[in-house]
Amino acid sequence: MLGLTFGISVFLVLGNESSTQADTTNSETEKITQNNIAAVTTQVSHKPAVSSLDHAEQVAPVKPDETGDLISYTVKAGDSLSAIASQFQVSMASIMQQNDLTSSEAISVGQVLAFSKSYVVKEETKELLDTENDVEAQGVSVNNGNKVAAGGLSDEERTYVLTQLQTRTGVDASQWDYIISRESGWIATIKNSLGYYGLFQLAPTYPGYDGDLNAQIEGAIYLFNNGGMTHWAL
Repeated sequence: MLGLTFGISVFLVLGNESSTQADTTNSETEKITQNNIAAVTTQVSHKPAVSSLDHAEQVAPVKPDETGDLISYTVKAGDSLSAIASQFQVSMASIMQQNDLTSSEAISVGQVLAFSKSYVVKEETKELLDTENDVEAQGVSVNNGNKVAAGGLSDEERTYVLTQLQTRTGVDASQWDYIISRESGWIATIKNSLGYYGLFQLAPTYPGYDGDLNAQIEGAIYLFNNGGMTHWAL
């Protein structure tokens, strides 16, 4: 009887220890599981979310770079030289000189203007622009009833020439308009059978012969300063 009682006691003690160990193990397992869940939750909560706006920014197309020094621009309908110069933050004089333009109006749709933003502007084109701005004040008109042949200079170009001549010689623009119309019909590259050339029909030995518009103006002013209007029989 005593042996049976001892056996039962040992079983109860061992049973209680096993139960205690099981409870402890379950408790620790539960704690580890909870800690793992908390850690995962923390990682997820700290991961930056990618919104649809962020995605759109990542795939948005890059705009054309207009910050470079060399520019190639095709003139569109409605463009003006002043607007193009403003767009690229350069002066009109810079674009004119680099593209051999004789007037700020001498651009056309489809024309390609190539220029460098770092170009150093020479003074003569600045003077040209100042002259164009002063046309109204000078009272210069190209509507004097004189002939302009097919292929002759545009209104803007003729205004520039007449303004230069009137300003620098003191002779009225209408008088110069008559001379040029009679001599060349306002065709700047015309040459007669004797070899006389350009707007003023300059002889081969005269300054400005076979030159561009400005060179021809300088040639005419040189002749005026050395003989006045007698060179054109006036």
